[in-house]
Amino acid sequence: MTPFAISLVEETFAKIEPQSEAFARHFYDDLFASAPEVRPYFERVDTEQQGKKLMAALSALVKGLNDLETTIPMVEELAKRHVAYGVQPDDYDKVGASLMRTLARALEEDFHQEAEMAWDETYSTMATVMKMAAYDEDTSSRSFRSTRHAGQKPFWKFW
Repeated sequence: MTPFAISLVEETFAKIEPQSEAFARHFYDDLFASAPEVRPYFERVDTEQQGKKLMAALSALVKGLNDLETTIPMVEELAKRHVAYGVQPDDYDKVGASLMRTLARALEEDFHQEAEMAWDETYSTMATVMKMAAYDEDTSSRSFRSTRHAGQKPFWKFW
């Protein structure tokens, strides 16, 4: 990621942090409405606590964008824990789509094209890292770049 993209993610995340409870609630509302098949992962989970975990993970990720050597192992461990909950590789796209829609809703005009692209790159890269760590035996020689091609519509856009 470029320093500019990282700064956009940091700046926009700083705007949603003060509304973290509402952000998490909207995220899970969107996720369960758009992908009800993931709801069983959360059957025995306190949604308020889960929202706090979501925001803590996002905060750690955003703070770690300038230090991927430390951040990548943290993200890989998170992915391995999610396998035990039953999370499947295609669930990452569902979560990413809900995250992007929730960011757009929370940030409104601050979620301009550059910010959207920066978050898309951030999420796509981290989701790739997570899927490789959780489901792929040989991750040592892979590059952690977004799998989306130039000009391809982001997976989360419906329009």
